[in-house]
Amino acid sequence: MKRLLIFFTISLFCFSCENERIEMMPPYVFFVNDIDYYVMDGDNANPVPVTVKGSMSAEGFLESIRLGDQAIGIDSIGDETRFMFSLEVDIRGRSPFDLVFSCTDKLGNVDEKPFHFLASEAVDLYTVTLGAQNNSNYGFYFSFTDRKVYSVAEFADKKDDDGFCYGFNISKSVPLFVSPTELARQSIISQTGNKVSSFCGIVAVNNVTFNKTEFDAIRNDAFMRNLNGSEYGTFAFNQIEAGRSYLIKSSAGKRGVVYVQKIESGVAGYVELLIKLQK
Repeated sequence: MKRLLIFFTISLFCFSCENERIEMMPPYVFFVNDIDYYVMDGDNANPVPVTVKGSMSAEGFLESIRLGDQAIGIDSIGDETRFMFSLEVDIRGRSPFDLVFSCTDKLGNVDEKPFHFLASEAVDLYTVTLGAQNNSNYGFYFSFTDRKVYSVAEFADKKDDDGFCYGFNISKSVPLFVSPTELARQSIISQTGNKVSSFCGIVAVNNVTFNKTEFDAIRNDAFMRNLNGSEYGTFAFNQIEAGRSYLIKSSAGKRGVVYVQKIESGVAGYVELLIKLQK
């Protein structure tokens, strides 16, 4: 009886394996850092070519590949399941456009994804003075919604607003740009909005030190949108210094670059900022 039971169980298992075949993964197109766009600087009359990088894979082996207008056949691919690509694209004099990247496996399955070349948009410039949370002479919160400054008491009524704060760490020794949510987490303020802003310092771009000259040269949002890739991560707070610039992103995706003109330390201290923000 036990032998019959074992045989019956094995038979059921084999039957199940035959009817539950593991299907191969379909072909897939992937762009580096999973970013499928580039914002063209409309104020740059002679932009450099843009290189689009990524990979294509197919468990069923690649049969053909298309990189925009460039077709690559099996003779160039070989018997491969993965293909790394790097395509240089000339964007001079071009309006916004898409390039389609696609791959086909030997079973005829296809995956295609467009890479978007987008138009830049204008930015607004704001000159702002913020005091820290204990400074009653200045507001400490800048709103992305109406582009105004608010005190701690005023901020308490702006529960769903998007913006950022100027403050200090718990020991009040390090000046920071801070998401309101982070200040609440540190028990520095008791009330906060439902939005989280994030920041990071801009040290150098394309091996060129980013200073006041580079900040002044920003005419549209191409720079801040292209800088905001996964390789340039943002954080809920960032220590700041005079003479430095910082990328800011709101929880709604609004981007900006802030230049710190001056920091006056102490309890009654303040910070003078220049802010270039997407309209």
